[in-house]
Amino acid sequence: MILTPTAQVDTSRGQISLAGQRGINTNISVDGADYNQPFFGGIRGGERSNFAFTIPQESIQEFQVVASGYTAEFGRSSGGIVNAVTKSGTNQFSGSAFFVDRDKGLASKNVFNQNAAPTQKQFGGSFGGPVQKDKVFFFAAYEQQKVTDPRAVLFDTLVGFNPTADQREAFDYYKSLETPFDATNDARAFLGRLDFQLNTANRLSVRYSHSSNQALNATSVGNSLFPTLTTALSNNGTEKDSTNTVVGQFTSVLTPKLLLEVRGQYSKETRPRIANVEAPNVTTNIGRFGTVNFLSTTQYDWRGQGAANLTWISGTHTAKFGAEYNHVFANQTFGFNQHGLFSVSGTNTATILDILSVAGPIANRFDNTSVTYLRQIGNLLAEYGTDEIAVFAQDAWKIRPNLTVNYGLRWEGAKNPAPQADNAVLVGRVAGFTFPNGRQIDPTQIPGQWSQFGPRLGFAWDPGNDAKSVVRGYGGIYYARTPALLWAGAFNNFRATPGDLSVTLPFAVPAGNPNNTVYKQLLLIGVDLNKSPLGSLPELTPAQLTQVASALGLTIDPFRGANPTVIDTDFKNPRAYQAGLGYERQVATGVTLGVEGVVVKTDHLQRNRDFNEPLPTIRANDPAQRPFFGLNSGANRPIPALGQVTVRESTARSLYQAATLSARLQRRWGQANVFYVLSHSKSDDDNERDAGGFTYENAYNLDPEYADARLDRRHQFNGNVLFFLPWGFDVSSAFAIRSGIPIDVGVGSDANQDRGGPDRPYSAAGVPFKRNAFRNRAVKDLSVRAQKSFKLGDRQKIVLTAEAFNIFNFDNIQYAGSTVTNYCAAPVPLDCGFSAPTNPNFLSLRDKNPSSSRLGQYLLNNNPGPPRQVQLGVRFQF
Repeated sequence: MILTPTAQVDTSRGQISLAGQRGINTNISVDGADYNQPFFGGIRGGERSNFAFTIPQESIQEFQVVASGYTAEFGRSSGGIVNAVTKSGTNQFSGSAFFVDRDKGLASKNVFNQNAAPTQKQFGGSFGGPVQKDKVFFFAAYEQQKVTDPRAVLFDTLVGFNPTADQREAFDYYKSLETPFDATNDARAFLGRLDFQLNTANRLSVRYSHSSNQALNATSVGNSLFPTLTTALSNNGTEKDSTNTVVGQFTSVLTPKLLLEVRGQYSKETRPRIANVEAPNVTTNIGRFGTVNFLSTTQYDWRGQGAANLTWISGTHTAKFGAEYNHVFANQTFGFNQHGLFSVSGTNTATILDILSVAGPIANRFDNTSVTYLRQIGNLLAEYGTDEIAVFAQDAWKIRPNLTVNYGLRWEGAKNPAPQADNAVLVGRVAGFTFPNGRQIDPTQIPGQWSQFGPRLGFAWDPGNDAKSVVRGYGGIYYARTPALLWAGAFNNFRATPGDLSVTLPFAVPAGNPNNTVYKQLLLIGVDLNKSPLGSLPELTPAQLTQVASALGLTIDPFRGANPTVIDTDFKNPRAYQAGLGYERQVATGVTLGVEGVVVKTDHLQRNRDFNEPLPTIRANDPAQRPFFGLNSGANRPIPALGQVTVRESTARSLYQAATLSARLQRRWGQANVFYVLSHSKSDDDNERDAGGFTYENAYNLDPEYADARLDRRHQFNGNVLFFLPWGFDVSSAFAIRSGIPIDVGVGSDANQDRGGPDRPYSAAGVPFKRNAFRNRAVKDLSVRAQKSFKLGDRQKIVLTAEAFNIFNFDNIQYAGSTVTNYCAAPVPLDCGFSAPTNPNFLSLRDKNPSSSRLGQYLLNNNPGPPRQVQLGVRFQF
C-alpha cells in the first residue's frame, strides 16, 4: 500500500496518508463497508491496528488504493480511499495454512549496537468451498500473532551526567527506574463468509469478522524497534482491543441494464486501557514516571450502516445513483490527569533535577514557576451518537470510443451531538464573553454539517485511438469526517458534573504575591512536598484544590483554574479541492511510462487554540522583540478564574503539490513498477485530532505558521521488482528512498510564557524562525523475498519463503528530542537564533559536547531505524 505514489505513513499515528493529507482523513472500507475507527479516526482498531491486524491476511482477495480523484460514489476523505475485497468460496474445496517466524536471533543489531528487533510469530490459514454446489458457498480464515519485545527504560539525558549533591535525590530516583521489561503484542483475527447464489440474477453474501488484541506494557511504545524509552514502567499499561463486524450485501440484476446493490453492516469495537500503577504523573524533559496521564480508560463504539445504489446502463451512459446512512455511538470513560500531573517545562537537565530534589539553589520540591500541577475533577464519562447521511449521482459517458467523461455530485451531511451544558457556573463564565481576539464562543452547541456538496469531474482520452496511450484528468471537492473523539471534551466539560475537566495550579495571584508556585500554594493547606519522596507524591483531591483557593483569598469556586474545551461555532469538516492531470504511454511491448501532476488544497482543517490568553506585549529588554504573554510572571488571563480555554477550530489549511513519474515493465520472466514523486506540502497546523495541546507560537498571529508541513517529503523514489525463475523459484523486492521530513527547532523553554505551543528562535528582531525550517535525515530501505514452490499433486503445493527486511541494514537514524532540536545551549539568551547554533549537538548524530563523557559516541536520544530482520515461512495450499 505504501508503495502507491503519494502514499506514506503519517508520523503522528501511523495511519496511511494519501496526497499529503492527515492520516486520519483517509477512508478505509472492506467489501464496500466503512472500516474506519469512528472514535479515534483511521483504520478500525485505531493506533492498535498499526501493531496488530484486525482482519486475517488470508481473507483478502484484493485491495485498491485511489490516492486522489475518486468518483462521487465514495466520500469521507480529503485525500484518497482504500478498499479491500474479501474472498468467497467456490465450487471447489480449497484452503491454506501458513507459519512465519521473525525471530530476534535472525536480526542484526541496530546502529547503536543494540538488539532492537522483537520475536514475532504468525500462523493461520483459510478454507472454503461449496455448501451446495452452484448455490451456497463458504469461506473462513484465521490468523494469530505472538510478539515479545524486550525493552528497557533508559533516561538518555542522564547518561554521562554527573549530579551535584543537591541534585542527587532526583538523579538517583530516575536511575532506580531504569529497568528491563517485556512488551507483548498478541492478536487473533477470524473471518467467516457465506455466499448464496439465489438464482441467476440475485446473490446474497454475509460476512462476520472478529479480532482481539492484548499488549502488555505497550501504552508507552515510542519507536517499537527502539529498545529503550524514557518512560518508567509505572508510566505504562496494557492495551486491549476487540472488534466484531457483520456485513451483508445483496446484488440483484433487475433487468439487463439495471443493477441493484444493497449493503449493511453492524460493527462494534471495545478498547480498555489499563494502567500499570496509580500514582501522580511527573513529566519532564528527562522522562516520565507515575500513571500515564490518561489512564485508566475504557472506550467502546458501534456503527450501523446502510447503503443502496442503482447502476443503469443506457447506450453510451453508465449511470449510478445511491444513498447511505451511518449511525455511530460512542461511550468513553476517559480523563486527563486522573491522579494528578506535575509538569516541569524546560530542557536543562541540571535545573530539572534541582526542581525535583530538596535543597540546592531551588531549595523546595517543585518550588519554581516552570512547574504546573493539573488535577482531574470530572467523573470521566461521555456517551453520545452521531449521524451521517450521503447521496450521490454519477455518470460515465463514453462520448467517443476513445473518450470517456465521468461526472457526478455527492452530498454529505452530519448531525453531531448536543453538549450536556447544564453547568451554569462554567457556561456563564464563557458564553457571551468577548475574548481579546474579538470572538465569542457558545459551549452549548456542536455545529452539524449540512452544506457539504462535492461535484466531481474526470475524463480518460486515448489521443492516438490506438489503445497505447491515455490522458486522464480530474477535479472536484471532497470532504473528510471528524473523529468523534474531538467532540468528547466539548460534550462533557460543561456538564453539572463534568466529564473530563482539569484544574491547574498555581492559581494566578497578583504580581508580588510570593505564593506563586505549586510548592508554596500547597504548603498553605499543610501539604509539604519536601516531606513526600518522589516515589510517594501525594494524590490531591479536588476539595484540596478548593482549599488552596480559599487560603489565597480567592473566591471559593470548584471550577477555578479549570481548562475546558469548546467547539467553535463555525466548525466545519475538512474540505479539499483536488485537481490532477496525467499522461501514460506504452512505448514498447510490455513497457509503459507515465507522468501525473496533482494539487490538493485543503481548508477547514482542525486545530486547537487557547482563547484565554492575554494580549502579548513586547519587552523593552528583549532583542528578539518576541511577543510575551507573561503567564508565569503574574499576568492575568482574560477570564482569570479559568486556565486554558481550548477552542477546536477548523481554521487550518494545507496545500499539496506533486508530480509523479512512473515506469512499468511486464515480461514473461518478471515485472517491475518504479515511481518517483517530487512533491511539496505546506500547512499552518499539523495536529492529527490531538485531544489537547497547541502547535502555534502566537495565538494572535498564525500567519508565520504557514510553512512546510510535517509530512513534507520532497523526494520519494520507490517500487517493486519480481522475477519468475526456473524450478519454482520466485524472487521479489521492494525498495524506497525518501527525503527527510521537517524538524521544528526550539529554544527549550516557554520563552513567551504562554504555557503552550512551541517557542522557536528568532533570526532578528521580530523575525521568528519558520515552522519546520530544518530537515531530518533521508531514509532508505531494500527488502527482498525469495520463495520456492513444491508441487504435491494437481492442487496441492508447499511454498517456502525467506524474507529480509532492510537487507543492507541502513541505519536510518532520525533526529529526535530536545538534545538535538534545541538551537541554543542553556542558559538560552534572548537573542537565540541571531547567529549560528550554540547547542553543540544541534542536529547531530554523535555527541559533540566537549564536557560529555560520551563525546564522539552516538546520541541515544535519536531514533535508529529498524535493523535488518529475517523472516522465514512455510505455506501449504490445497
